Amino acid sequence: MTIQHRTVDIEAAAKLWRDDLSASQIAKRFGVSRNVIVGLAFRNRGLFPWRGDAGKKTRAPVPAKTARPRKRAPELKREPEIPATAYDAERLQSAKLLHHLTAGKCCWPLNTGGPYLFCAAETTGRYCRNHQARA
Repeated sequence: MTIQHRTVDIEAAAKLWRDDLSASQIAKRFGVSRNVIVGLAFRNRGLFPWRGDAGKKTRAPVPAKTARPRKRAPELKREPEIPATAYDAERLQSAKLLHHLTAGKCCWPLNTGGPYLFCAAETTGRYCRNHQARA
């Protein structure tokens, strides 16, 4: 399948453009689509001067709306900290960092701040029995 291109005289199209003919009117004279003329104008900006917003419809000015006061966001309540227990103190000796945990290890955080350490006790779920009861 071959595509046949029609030739458009760029100088003549530019003169018609400067005479304020629309891209559609110029396209009809050359027997091409409007998009061909718009593409020529885009690629040859020196020959086709910018017309600005002359062809666009203008809207009537609308009075500015006054800003209404915004509602304040509700205060976020901090989650109560779960106090450590003797079990947590025992587990702290064998605690692991998060990236060292594997499947089947308890992922209950044992400390606050610093490098977080996790329980890492053997379990079949997300937490060991002790931490599951606390959750």
